[in-house]
Amino acid sequence: MRDQFLLKQYINTLESTALCARLSPSGHIRWLSDSMHKLLDIHYLKQTTLFHNFLPPDNRDHIKEVISYAIESGNSWNGTVCLESNTRTNWCRCMTIPLYDEKGSLSELVLLFQDISREVYLDELLQEARYDRVTGLPTRVDLLNDLKRVKAQCLAVLDIRKFRSYADFYGLDFGDELLRKFSLWAQNQLKPNHINIYRLYSDKFALIPDFRMIPTLFESHLLHFYELLSDLKLQVRDVEANLDVAIGMGVGDNKHLQLAESALSKAKAIYSGHKIEVVREREFLKENKINWIPKIQSAITDHRFINYYQPIKSTSKERPSYYEALVRMRDNNSDLPPGMFLDKAKTTRYYCEITRSVIEQAVLASEEFGVAISVNLSIEDILNDKTVNFIRYVLMEHKKAQLIFEITETESTEDFEKVQTFAKEVRQLGGQIAIDDFGVGYSNFSRLISLRPDYLKIDGSIVQNVLYDETSASILNGMISICKELNIPIVAEFVENEEVNSYLCSQNIEYLQGYYIGKPSPEVNRLLN
Repeated sequence: MRDQFLLKQYINTLESTALCARLSPSGHIRWLSDSMHKLLDIHYLKQTTLFHNFLPPDNRDHIKEVISYAIESGNSWNGTVCLESNTRTNWCRCMTIPLYDEKGSLSELVLLFQDISREVYLDELLQEARYDRVTGLPTRVDLLNDLKRVKAQCLAVLDIRKFRSYADFYGLDFGDELLRKFSLWAQNQLKPNHINIYRLYSDKFALIPDFRMIPTLFESHLLHFYELLSDLKLQVRDVEANLDVAIGMGVGDNKHLQLAESALSKAKAIYSGHKIEVVREREFLKENKINWIPKIQSAITDHRFINYYQPIKSTSKERPSYYEALVRMRDNNSDLPPGMFLDKAKTTRYYCEITRSVIEQAVLASEEFGVAISVNLSIEDILNDKTVNFIRYVLMEHKKAQLIFEITETESTEDFEKVQTFAKEVRQLGGQIAIDDFGVGYSNFSRLISLRPDYLKIDGSIVQNVLYDETSASILNGMISICKELNIPIVAEFVENEEVNSYLCSQNIEYLQGYYIGKPSPEVNRLLN
């Protein structure tokens, strides 16, 4: 009697706390525990309710089949099931225990569950994090794990130069399809050389060997890949896309991604053609040992930030040419380019002082030589009240100065209302607005129309490839048509040779800029002469 009493208490405890169900041999629900009622969100249960109604239709027959097989064998069954109610879906581990009467016939089926929905959800999140939704490639999560696993000493980062222009011109769906086709092609080309490809974000991909490959061999494989890509034409819908890429390679035992990103920045800046830019850890650490903050502070105090001026030539005699102001930092006998110090300055209060120095010099040069001069502004400048007040003061006090303020396209969308207000005020005070690097970001033509810039500068990656890539030519022609309708003059950057110069002139581009037109110089009068 005592044993039966204890057994009854055990059963009551189990039934009150566990996720438990009791089924008839035909599968109808005889009883559910309170916890099971809550899980399935059931308030009233009919005796005719079949338990398999809570299983997904596409998996229902399979679960019934494996449980029936276990019962016929006189065994319990363990597995994972998905239970669906009217309000939610739950994943559970399930144990089915058949109970038999004295004659050996199935009397009842007891089901015990453990809710593992959160575990399944976390697994799905991890799976989504590991594999890119668009391309199916592994992502940064697997990249970091694989770097440790193979103890890699080299990593490359690849950037598709014109991808955003494709997305702008043909739509985001086209861009996704282009990425998928490129990813599949790249995997097939790289796999025989034991190189894995990962999608980092947008149009950037990482490449690492699947063993500790020596850097020279890795670089030679990348060069071969680059050459194959230059001859590739990816067919996406009705468009043949010729892709151009920039590749940066980092070599070292640590900071692989940082090294490769630094190399990629160099590759993108100089349009190096079929060449892999390489940054080695030892060189990187040596270069970054320099404490730039005191040097920047000293240069401001000693007025050693100077303007170089690059001519922007008009292709029409009716239009005057103008010049772009490009900042340099004079350090001993060298004039350092902005790539070496400007990003460091952006993290300090000195950045806006550098901008104001560039504007001040541009104003004086414009008045002295009677020419228009453009100055680059970042979103940090436009959001800085001191800089905006300084620009107001300059335009009001120097009415003879002809200033054009260039805003990068991607930055002009960060706080569009502020940019729009700034542009309106600048025009009221006699200044002009140019949109820089147009075509490299996700352009919004409705915003462009409302901003109505005085000049639009086409991104250099489009100009560089216009003679060799039909898509670049199509994108440029589309922009020309739109700007003609809006009466916005176009400036083409990176005009490096006579062939590109002649083509752009034949397309009636209003202004040209590049080394073929003229290199930057610290003296405007030298350029004028």
